[in-house]
Parts: sequence; structure tokens; C-alpha cells
Amino acid sequence: MVTDQRVVLLGSMGSGKSRIGKLLARELGWPYMDNDVEMAAITGMNAAELSQLPVSELHRFESEYLKEVTKRPAPFIAAAAASVVDYPENIEILKSMTSIYLRIPLTQIVERAGTVGVGRENIEGDLKDVLRERFLRRDPIYREVSKFVIELGVIPHADAKRILSLLKD
Repeated sequence: MVTDQRVVLLGSMGSGKSRIGKLLARELGWPYMDNDVEMAAITGMNAAELSQLPVSELHRFESEYLKEVTKRPAPFIAAAAASVVDYPENIEILKSMTSIYLRIPLTQIVERAGTVGVGRENIEGDLKDVLRERFLRRDPIYREVSKFVIELGVIPHADAKRILSLLKD
């Protein structure tokens, strides 16, 4: 296994980035950085305050977090916000790391995303329509920047094992 890897998990909200990231980090003995936790530390805001930000400002902070995390020493596992691919300057950053797209079908995104949490509470318009538009726009970009695309199943531990085997090759 490459011990200088910087692994970034990408995917829609609700895809399981945090859960799978924690499982991978525990198994590898690497640090895990969660987007929401790190943004709270960087901005000095708690999750409730972050949730109240206008979407454009929240996305800007998420992009800044991605840029900041790339400066940290490897190895690590980091979960990135779904929005980071909306910024052209992040494309090369994501390609330079071991980016892994955790893909779930749109129907599951709608079921899992919920309406509470950072990035969910200030969505304008119908949540289902917003999630659909984002999925259709971002899916090809996630595929482009990712070294691996993982079609997730229903058992996070099994998905994490599949990812570990890819990282060990």
C-alpha cells in the first residue's frame, strides 16, 4: 500500500462519505478529516451556524477547506463536500489526489439527504429538484476527477472493504 496517499471521498450529500471515511481511516490507522467538522474549525462556526449560511457562501467555505486539506501531510482520508467540483480550480486538486467517487442512485440521494444538516437547510426550491439537478450536473465531473468510482451497496462495511482492496493494489 502507498503510505503517502491523500484520499478524498467525493459524492452527493447522503452518499456515506463520513461513515465510509471513518471506517477506512480506522482500518488504515490514518487520520480522518470530515468536511463539516473541519469547516467548523476553520470558520469558528458550529454546524447550526454553518447551516444558516447562504448556499453560495457555504460552498465557498467548502472549496477553501479542500484547498487547505491538500496542504496536510499524507497519509489521510478526507471527505469533501459535494460542491467542491463546482469550482474549476478544484478539478486539478482532486485529480492530484486519490479521489474516490462514492456513487449512489439519485433515488437514494433523495432518501438519505434529509432536510437537516450543513448544506441542507438553506436549499431554495424543492429539495428533490435541487438534488436531481446537482446529481445530473456533478456526476460526470466526479467521474472525471476520480481515480475510482464505487457503486455503493447497502452495507457500508462491505463498501469500505472494496475500497481498501483498491487502495492496497
